Amino acid sequence: MINLYTWATPNGRKISIMLEELGVDYTVSPVDLGKLAQFSPAFTAISPNNKIPAIVDNGAEGAPIAIFESGAILTYL
Repeated sequence: MINLYTWATPNGRKISIMLEELGVDYTVSPVDLGKLAQFSPAFTAISPNNKIPAIVDNGAEGAPIAIFESGAILTYL
């Protein structure tokens, strides 16, 4: 299962479109940019540059994998 951390921006939408096209199971966790949620310690642990989108792949072998930046996420997927 992939957790997608995103907001309603063009880069944020790219990842959900790709996940839908691939038929991958995922959940969405909104990161409210208007409330500066991208600077919360919990989100910074996933995306150190404080930008959306970010994903955490819990289905990978071993520990969960966190990936940030839309280009890197698309390449991973």
